[in-house]
Amino acid sequence: MERSTLECISNTDPDLMHIFKAYDLKMEEQSLPPIVINLFKCYFSQLFYGSQGKLTRREILPVEKDELDSLESIKKYRDHAAEAISELAVIKLNGGLGTTMGLEKAKSLITVRDNKTFLDLIVDQITVLREKYQTPIPLLFMNSFRTHMDTMLQVQDINNPYHLPQAFLQHKYPKILADDLTPAKWPENPELEWNPPGHGDIYTALVTSGILTNLLQKGYRYAFISNSDNLGATMDESILGYLKSQEFTFLMEVTPRTVTDRKGGHLCRLLKNNRLALREIAQCPDSELNEFMDIQKYSFFNTNSIWLNLEALEKVFVRHRMVPLDLIINTKTLDPRDPGSPRVYQLETAMGSAISAFDHAGAVRVPRDRFAPVKTTNDLLAVKSDLYQITEMKTIVPNPERTEPMPDIQLDPAYFKNIDQFEQRFARGAPSLLECDDLKVDGDVAFGQNVRLKGRVHIRNSKGGQAMIQDESLLEGDVEL
Repeated sequence: MERSTLECISNTDPDLMHIFKAYDLKMEEQSLPPIVINLFKCYFSQLFYGSQGKLTRREILPVEKDELDSLESIKKYRDHAAEAISELAVIKLNGGLGTTMGLEKAKSLITVRDNKTFLDLIVDQITVLREKYQTPIPLLFMNSFRTHMDTMLQVQDINNPYHLPQAFLQHKYPKILADDLTPAKWPENPELEWNPPGHGDIYTALVTSGILTNLLQKGYRYAFISNSDNLGATMDESILGYLKSQEFTFLMEVTPRTVTDRKGGHLCRLLKNNRLALREIAQCPDSELNEFMDIQKYSFFNTNSIWLNLEALEKVFVRHRMVPLDLIINTKTLDPRDPGSPRVYQLETAMGSAISAFDHAGAVRVPRDRFAPVKTTNDLLAVKSDLYQITEMKTIVPNPERTEPMPDIQLDPAYFKNIDQFEQRFARGAPSLLECDDLKVDGDVAFGQNVRLKGRVHIRNSKGGQAMIQDESLLEGDVEL
């Protein structure tokens, strides 16, 4: 973690230098900044020399519950937020396309509740915050090259103070052919030759876009950063006051893991220096996957909501000429929609792994109501249902009437995976899931209006054609259609 960019790129191996020349030219042709090219070369060299970007059980320790303060226990710091609210900027990570739901546009344009998209609700949130605190808190989006146009054509004028921009662009990395590590080529759609480098790119993008300098010059010292698809994440006075009063440089929100997020990144400690660290599933060796998903051993899940001291970020860049992040190597097909297209490596980093790079970093335990993400149509059904509700602060939070853990929802991917399929089958609204323990749907099933599910429900349509669940139905147990 203490490696610097210069050390990463100083290797003079002629084989590495020869193969990288094509990447150098390809990235220069796209006018990518030198720091981005150097970072990609750093990560590419790790791949070239056989690094798998793995973090094994021998290198980490679990984090115990009593090691971290809870949101409830830090409420005493709320008064300090008044001193910091005028120094806070809100940044939303908005680079996702929602390809897992068959989308080819920004995921934030999906309609979530009350005919409003993620984007609409995010703007509503910042409007409510500004009114509550009588402060023009800036809102910025970090878009990817694939989501920028869609987003900016839809976003309202959010009137940021000091003419701060509404958005800045994430960089892009070339995809790497797995067979020979040369740059991927796809002439019929050259855009597919590139991948966003993960939300860990936010630190570099803040620097190269000039946003970091701009914010610091305007007196902003803190940033709250979260995913655009997590509508439970909004400014919290206790956390902001805790960040300021305890002088944290980096603060990660974590929540107890449940079975539904067992594959998500978990908090741990590095044995070598006892610093907090984040391990994503792509960093876990295949032989340790079962242990990775042990929610009792690794009990804290990264919500990907962080609070950042911007002055500290600037110091990390001065010290390392980068923010040291763990490499994540994702193996994909060049065209995500064509399983027969060439196999490629995508080099990515996670924003949360920066927790190991900051000198006085911490984590805080938050309740589940600050985490309501939508990654799949299974998640979308939950958020659209009565399992969640919209608060006065325009956040989507778990319905307090639900006292049990959220149900495990498994919709047949052959009929529900894509957003168009999903919307056709729930055209009359989401069923009530408040009393549902688990839901599994096999086959082609459409839901009528005001359907209620109770207990463990397994719906099967094995007859072919689409089966319709009638309006006002109450379903329990095994249901054959």
